[in-house]
Amino acid sequence: MCRTRIIMLEKEAHMPTKFSVMTWNVENLFPPGFKISPGKFVKEEDYQAKLKYLAKRILEMKPDVIGLQELGSRNNQDSQSLDDLQTILEGKYPFKALASKTDGRGIRVGFLSKLPIHSVTEVIDFPAGEFADVRDWSGKKPIKKMGRAALQIEVEPSAGIRVHVIALHLKSKLVNYPKSGGGTNFKPKDENERATGSGLGLLRRTAEAITVRFHLNELMKTASHVIVLGDFNDEPLAATSQVFLGPADADVTTDNKTDKFSLYNLVDSISRKGGPKNDKKFLKVKERFSRVGNGRNELLDHILVSKAFLGESRDLKKDIWKVKKVRILTDSIINESVGLDPEARIGRDHPDHAPVFARFAL
Repeated sequence: MCRTRIIMLEKEAHMPTKFSVMTWNVENLFPPGFKISPGKFVKEEDYQAKLKYLAKRILEMKPDVIGLQELGSRNNQDSQSLDDLQTILEGKYPFKALASKTDGRGIRVGFLSKLPIHSVTEVIDFPAGEFADVRDWSGKKPIKKMGRAALQIEVEPSAGIRVHVIALHLKSKLVNYPKSGGGTNFKPKDENERATGSGLGLLRRTAEAITVRFHLNELMKTASHVIVLGDFNDEPLAATSQVFLGPADADVTTDNKTDKFSLYNLVDSISRKGGPKNDKKFLKVKERFSRVGNGRNELLDHILVSKAFLGESRDLKKDIWKVKKVRILTDSIINESVGLDPEARIGRDHPDHAPVFARFAL
């Protein structure tokens, strides 16, 4: 074999593998005819308009794997919303996965992928121990599982690189208060009930975060390429969000025994020696929001990655990263501020959450 050919083969062998992911809460993507609230049903024209908008933004960014939240279904067997989105994406996402059960509202998480999906795992039951069950309102049974299962898939961007991606949608901050005579209400009867509802919701979100973190502790004993993405319903520094990160890493440019269990939030700061001013940030301050609630920016949607997606410590010291792009498509939610009335959102073609995107060179 000639010398030129050998050099070319060596270069090809060291060409990095491009890989990208996106997470998007598509806000109540229910099929036409679904009863979205008392006396109100999903209209065909609204559904099609939303699908077209979702497809437009997805095809613009071209992620290899998309984690989706709030895929609506009539029942556990109904996958129309995911199927229709897959169809409108022009055959570019031939592989999919969907959580087996919906929550009480009829929503769940799922995936679309350009790459074959090698395995699918659901995480839903609270682990044994202190958070085996969580209190609910008086008179109701303790809660023993996540409201919406987390879904894990395994893909292989290139030979020898197996990536585990977990999509999740944690308990919302929107509280359902008990109604006398049965049912639920969005308005508390007094301020004590409001405080209690917020506390119960926080306990559930905490238990869900711990459940996924327990799963990660086992997975990351052997898996090096791990991504957790989705709607956490909380900011990066919230205790529930911090649970996912695992062992604290004060300086990502150094090697520690616990690095294999750590996750790093790409929409937040990544710690480096020298304090906050030297931390790595992939987003500008003005870009760091994924939802607008009552006119205020919120960062609820996250992409967490294991250190293998960041790079070797020797490269990170030189500010050389495998992360090539992080973007939140905030332009999609500029006019989508969410108020206190959920019904005001019915018929909107833009979801109330912005998609979050990350691209790597592995």
